[in-house]
Amino acid sequence: MTDKEIITYLQHNKYAAAVKGLYNILPLVKKYIKANCGTSDDAEDIFQDALVILCKKVQQGNFVLTVPLKIYLMAIVKNCWLQQLRQRKKMPAGDVVDDIAHTEADEESGFGIAQNAFDLLGEKCRKLLILFYFKQYSFKTIAARLSFSDEKVAKNQKYRCLQKAKENYITLLKNGTHE
Repeated sequence: MTDKEIITYLQHNKYAAAVKGLYNILPLVKKYIKANCGTSDDAEDIFQDALVILCKKVQQGNFVLTVPLKIYLMAIVKNCWLQQLRQRKKMPAGDVVDDIAHTEADEESGFGIAQNAFDLLGEKCRKLLILFYFKQYSFKTIAARLSFSDEKVAKNQKYRCLQKAKENYITLLKNGTHE
């Protein structure tokens, strides 16, 4: 099931069909939560919370997905888990906090920062990331579509684009730019 189909199901209140398409993300959620002071039960609870948040956001009517749904949902999961850890006073140390975005902002501002970081990328980078993550094209197809000499160049460019997006995100966080 594609991201677009899942969003359409959510927009039309067909939650069972949408959730069925999202459950392939649960193993990633479990891995993330277990690696950050949690249990399988915690992961399932956080996943359910993330699904509720996603449904509410889509139902608001002005929802536009600009990154792959998997990435968007994992961002919700990470923010929910960070909030849970804060409530438990079990903040993870070091790199885990870096992964969770170095921010005390709520999930709304986190999404806004991520969106802004993505928007600051050049058009070719945005297209490449959308083709790879959202449309799940192969590097060979991406190379042909974006006029790269071969798939290795496309793969290297994807890495550079991700690095640039990460730099943009960190810069926006440091500057306190949320909108």
